[in-house]
Amino acid sequence: MNSSTNSRMLFRPLLVAGIIIVAFGITCIWIGSAFELKEEGAGFTIIGWRFLISGLVSIVIGYTAKYFEFISAYARYMLKQIRYRRNPEENRFNDWYKP
Repeated sequence: MNSSTNSRMLFRPLLVAGIIIVAFGITCIWIGSAFELKEEGAGFTIIGWRFLISGLVSIVIGYTAKYFEFISAYARYMLKQIRYRRNPEENRFNDWYKP
């Protein structure tokens, strides 16, 4: 198997794990806001936000793994556009009639 197939195989597990972690984080935030006790509720809220952020990071990594070839090709194209610089004293049409 080539590397593109392996990176695409990572998409589904990372997406599912991210969705489960985000759901657990939202549940923890909800439980933290539902408690009347300040200390325990604050702890659940902090843990919930951490799970929420880590789940979103997992989803982003999954999509990056799925579309890595497209992203890297686009990045190479943009770097070529940035690196290609002409001599400012030359006319931009100089190389049109070169044999």
